Amino acid sequence: MPKKFSDQERAWINEKLLTEGRRSFEARGLKKTSVEDLTKAAGISQGSFYLFFGSKEELFFEILQEDEKRIRDTMLDSFKPGDSISKEGIKQFLLQAFQLMDDSPLLRQMTVRGEMEQLIRKLPQELQEKNFAEDKDSLMPVIETWQAQGILRGVASDLIVSLIRALVLLTLHKEEIGEKLFPATLELLVDLLAEGMVSR
Repeated sequence: MPKKFSDQERAWINEKLLTEGRRSFEARGLKKTSVEDLTKAAGISQGSFYLFFGSKEELFFEILQEDEKRIRDTMLDSFKPGDSISKEGIKQFLLQAFQLMDDSPLLRQMTVRGEMEQLIRKLPQELQEKNFAEDKDSLMPVIETWQAQGILRGVASDLIVSLIRALVLLTLHKEEIGEKLFPATLELLVDLLAEGMVSR
């Protein structure tokens, strides 16, 4: 039976699991990291792990959320609502997002090691929906500014978020597209998308 922990112990263990989880996931990936690896590093029993997270995928997702929040905050800090929007501005905004994603070891390995399928399969639906809602909410200032300047006016905001997410999901197919061709393919696709957005 899992041990009961004080609030202070719970806070410390939760932080330890996040720290050790990041270290292990970045080094070995989601598939090769076991709950036993995580609990040994945190100094708790395997049964106690489930007092904190429903699965190793949920722990991975929480750590991934930290990276996504950092990327969203960086993107929004670079976005000036009063600035005039151009094709080049949209293109650079999207390309910067991809560069920040590529700089995250966890996000990068989702494409290189193909672990997204396992994460989605094991992650509760409500967490996936929460993630989509957070993406939409964080992108709303950008989308509203674009639409105020006539870009994709009349298109539902969640459809625009979905369009951007579809572009992001393209990164999961680097191998099929070809590692050498992927950067140029992505840039051309972003260029065509930005062109279509400003001319629509």
